Amino acid sequence: MHELSYMMRMVDTALEACKKNDLKKVTEMEISVGEATGLIPHYLKDYYPKCVKGTILEGSDLTVHFIPVMAKCSDCGSEYQPSKENDYRCPNCKSFKAVIVHGREFTLNRLTGE
Repeated sequence: MHELSYMMRMVDTALEACKKNDLKKVTEMEISVGEATGLIPHYLKDYYPKCVKGTILEGSDLTVHFIPVMAKCSDCGSEYQPSKENDYRCPNCKSFKAVIVHGREFTLNRLTGE
């Protein structure tokens, strides 16, 4: 499971942010996970306690916001969720030309603490 290595990197990022912002104890870490990353939020939550053990994040809650894939059609400008049901085409003009605008995120949104 690659969720473990991703969570370990996110914890490192959070610890650096804690140090820069003089946080002594964290009660919540909030992250965003895009559908296109292939990461499964449930596994991230399962690995979180192991990754934060012995740090100022230990005992904190992890909030995960799941971001669905959104594409923007290069031909007509419509934004849509590509899927098997729409053959991954733009539902407006049926074009295959699109750019992914959301869904690749794996970001630290917020740390709450003292």
